[in-house]
Amino acid sequence: MEVYVIGLIYGFFFQNADIAVGIFHSRKEDFIVEKNKKILSVDLTTIGRMSKTQCTAFCAQLGDRCCEITYITSTQECKLDQSGCCHTGFDSVFGSNLIHPSSTHGVTQTLSVTNGGAFGVWKSAEFCTIGHYAIGFRMKIEGYHEDRSELNAIEIICGNRGGERCGDTASSGQQVWGYWTGEALCPPKTFLTAYSLQVHPYSASYDSTGANYLRFRCRYFKDEFDVVDLSYPPGIGRYGTYGEWSDSCSVNSAICGLQTKIEANQGQLDNTALNDVKFFCCE
Repeated sequence: MEVYVIGLIYGFFFQNADIAVGIFHSRKEDFIVEKNKKILSVDLTTIGRMSKTQCTAFCAQLGDRCCEITYITSTQECKLDQSGCCHTGFDSVFGSNLIHPSSTHGVTQTLSVTNGGAFGVWKSAEFCTIGHYAIGFRMKIEGYHEDRSELNAIEIICGNRGGERCGDTASSGQQVWGYWTGEALCPPKTFLTAYSLQVHPYSASYDSTGANYLRFRCRYFKDEFDVVDLSYPPGIGRYGTYGEWSDSCSVNSAICGLQTKIEANQGQLDNTALNDVKFFCCE
């Protein structure tokens, strides 16, 4: 019986977020944070007194309009930052307990392809800041060379749920050769959700290059349709072919991190640099 009653309370709360705002009489206030000698001014909306769980649920219900929460334990006040997910310096705020709703979910899917190169080791995965998602990418590519390695690194560009750029990036392991391309960005308010990798298969009879290029698909966070292909011109590398597309992040999630497979410097032997990559989806 007790569990049933709690379920009814939370069901009502999720379904009546707008009503709750009226009940709790929201008000605006400035919240100043000093961290590492950097001042951040954030416009917060104080919703009112409630439990920490209710505060988290309220933010989740607001979706795109609420990205970070400050819960004041001493007064039981719930404060929502409605300006997006680009504020990341709240962790050591005195007297408050910051809640990141998405941090309780973590990675929901790992995307991979079947045509990745055989050489190298998997490096440490890197992620956008919690609550941020990939809105674009760029690549590090070695041009013509006696020992070609082509794709050496991948970097995803991170943004908030509104599609606004937040300044953070993620790249995992990389090799030293080549130069960074320009950026390729998804259409406004869409995110990277699937990818395809162009790979040059290994052969002892010619200079192998491993992975050469990659492309993505962009989609709205809450929509499984209206998918747009994204690549950096000309969209294809010098060697190898594209494999099949990976699975796609499910609705209400997008790519948030990556892990690359990098071959170490082989000296005078054949260098292939980046051979394979995995991407991670987060809610």
